[in-house]
Amino acid sequence: MNTKKSSKDCALKKIKHILVVGLGISGLSGINYLTKQIEFKKKLFKVSVYDKNKSIKEQKGLLKNLDIEDFFTGDIKFEFLNGKSHIFLSPGVNPKEVKKFGHELNIINDISLFLEHLSCSSSNLKVIGVTGTNGKTTTCLFLEHLLLKAGYKTKALGNLGIPPLDLINDLEDIDVLVLEVSSFQLNPFSKNGLPGRKIDVGIFLNFTEDHLDMHDNMDDYLQSKITLLKSSIRQVVNSNLLKILPQRFADITFKHEEDKNIETQIPNEISKREYIVQSIKNSKFIVDNKGFEVNIDDSNLIGMHNELNIAAAFAAFRCLDLSFIKYQDAIMSFKGVPHRLEWVRDIDGIKFYNDSKATNAASTVAALEFLKNKNIFLIVGGDSKKLSMEPLKKYVTKNVSQLLLIGKDALIFKKLFKNLSKLKISMCNDLNHAVSEAFNHAHSGDIILLSPACSSHDMYKNYIDRGEHFKKIVHALR
Repeated sequence: MNTKKSSKDCALKKIKHILVVGLGISGLSGINYLTKQIEFKKKLFKVSVYDKNKSIKEQKGLLKNLDIEDFFTGDIKFEFLNGKSHIFLSPGVNPKEVKKFGHELNIINDISLFLEHLSCSSSNLKVIGVTGTNGKTTTCLFLEHLLLKAGYKTKALGNLGIPPLDLINDLEDIDVLVLEVSSFQLNPFSKNGLPGRKIDVGIFLNFTEDHLDMHDNMDDYLQSKITLLKSSIRQVVNSNLLKILPQRFADITFKHEEDKNIETQIPNEISKREYIVQSIKNSKFIVDNKGFEVNIDDSNLIGMHNELNIAAAFAAFRCLDLSFIKYQDAIMSFKGVPHRLEWVRDIDGIKFYNDSKATNAASTVAALEFLKNKNIFLIVGGDSKKLSMEPLKKYVTKNVSQLLLIGKDALIFKKLFKNLSKLKISMCNDLNHAVSEAFNHAHSGDIILLSPACSSHDMYKNYIDRGEHFKKIVHALR
């Protein structure tokens, strides 16, 4: 593949002075990309940096030997943004922090720069984008695995940890990129869609309440997600979303057979295709309305939500390749995703599961639904992100015998569940305390489940850090 620039007017040519906001993984990747461009070497634009939580000394240490115009820290001020033609916004930064100074800011990020780079090249690279409230990482990693099994050179990246700009110089060695895209990355472009080259296939997995600490309301959150569909040539959407999505985005759909009440109306008859998770003679299959059929009984991805993730991955993959047939091998050989209903250990018949990636109520509901016939000691809590935990109520009532509460919003859970009969509630100082308390009361056949329904940022760097700590604690038990 040739990725040399064409004569097109690329995004970098419009930049005069860019402020990079946030020095997380994406921010550092953006600076690395920007400062290596030929335009920068000719001094056609400048780069400045702002990070609220890093001192100027720390910033300079991270960015030594790079030509940075200015460094800023502390609470953001208008003077930091003044005179900047563009703002590079890292996905962990609340857009409200910069939008409060005006609506005419040219906001870009690693996803938009990457797609604009592709539009200014002759690359034949295919791109699959994945968004949704839950299941993004699982779907991306399964898609990567499926594409590798089919013989494609591929890489899953984006919000799951690898910034796309890091791969700019390696595109000749890749056939298909799978991008996990968060609402934070999509939000600045919700009006017109992502700039640059169109994404070949966009997947919208599901939509439930989340991130209201970062979005104005649920509609703002939804419009951010829809941005991916606006920016994609083909769209793969959960049938449950048809009641809230414009019909023009209902290209290819997927659903469970239980969702028979959903009317799927796809306007483009040429591309009309529907994938259904279906039970046939006590086995689970994914079928479509044109003869496709694959048994998924041997999948290591457990739970109904993961069956839909597999269906979405199949649907997107088959937009690019209809000749591959070894789906069974791909299903059996995929080992699952760490921190998502991950079995950790059995001790005297007590099973421990790490579901640290459950950062909202819907994710925890999915875990409880899968474990519905078990007696569960449930560890929840952290930063609730101003989300309602009400959806947990009916599931906690069914099979949770003890709630073990951690983190800054533990009292929210205590207040919500205090009147449930037969439910023991324990306030715990930390995760160590919660695991120890649960283990002291559990018996053979019981489940100890970390599924916090909350962000980890009040206590940990991220959900991975929280999940790894949980596993370390469990493995240290007798």
